[in-house]
Amino acid sequence: MSHIQPHGGMNASYTPEQIRRNRRIFLGLLLVVAGLVAFVTLGPHDTKDQSATLKAGDCFQNIGTDKEAKAKKLDCTDPHADYKVLKMDKNGVVDTFSCSDVPGTTGSLTQMGAGGSFVVCFKENGEKGKQ
Repeated sequence: MSHIQPHGGMNASYTPEQIRRNRRIFLGLLLVVAGLVAFVTLGPHDTKDQSATLKAGDCFQNIGTDKEAKAKKLDCTDPHADYKVLKMDKNGVVDTFSCSDVPGTTGSLTQMGAGGSFVVCFKENGEKGKQ
């Protein structure tokens, strides 16, 4: 009878170099996974729109675009707080109607969607950067 050598599997013996290489690969993959988990958990979360939570007196920064504004609520003395809310019209649909009676308004933010619509009337923040 002839004897057949094992070609891998449970009984395979590995050289010390193969073991070290496999450990390095495993540790590398583990670091990549840990890095991805850390990024998702601790990464930037500034993309959340806080427009619907604004009220008169709040200050905010537009982290979106002029066409698709996204408000990030900030303290009025924050150097990034560009605008101050003068009025929040939770039932508003058209900014010209909602903001026409608000003195000092220099801009408006209108959002319409399945959850409802609202208009935010605002002006430039005069308290920006003051502490």
